Amino acid sequence: MLIYLNLIETEEQKSKFEQIYNSYKHTMFYVAKSILKDDYLSEDAVHNAFINIAKSMDNISEVDSNRTKGYVVVIVRNISLNMLKKQNKDVAIDELEENIKDDNSLEDEVLSKLSVDSIIEEITSLPMIYKDVLYLSYVEDLPTQEISRLINISNEAVKKRLQRGRKILQKVFDCELTS
Repeated sequence: MLIYLNLIETEEQKSKFEQIYNSYKHTMFYVAKSILKDDYLSEDAVHNAFINIAKSMDNISEVDSNRTKGYVVVIVRNISLNMLKKQNKDVAIDELEENIKDDNSLEDEVLSKLSVDSIIEEITSLPMIYKDVLYLSYVEDLPTQEISRLINISNEAVKKRLQRGRKILQKVFDCELTS
């Protein structure tokens, strides 16, 4: 815990981080383990996620909210996927998503509670690869550079995923309007 707290400047943010750590560490481990299938790797993923969270405490306003829960889940899930991708270098991220146990009910439940309108609802129904970047961009209102840093992919990859995700959403809404 001291490692994380050293990354945080104010006492208020340190207190908030401790609450986040205690509230979400088990959920984050569960998400990581559902992807990585290994306790030690899952602990590493959670550790890396907490480092990213500690560096971006300004993005979190309330500790006990669905928004914060969704935020930490998105971060640990992407770190876990990146770790899995590094283990299986020949496998594309889309293929990894198909091989991961379809245990996204927790994430989907968290994100669907955030649905204030049909756009956010549609974002949560997208494939993980687009859902996470769209969620961080439009719900959390983070810039692409911050998303890139949080989920450990290049800024160009974030932009491309946002572009493709928006294109999918546009098709969905075009179909609904013509129906």
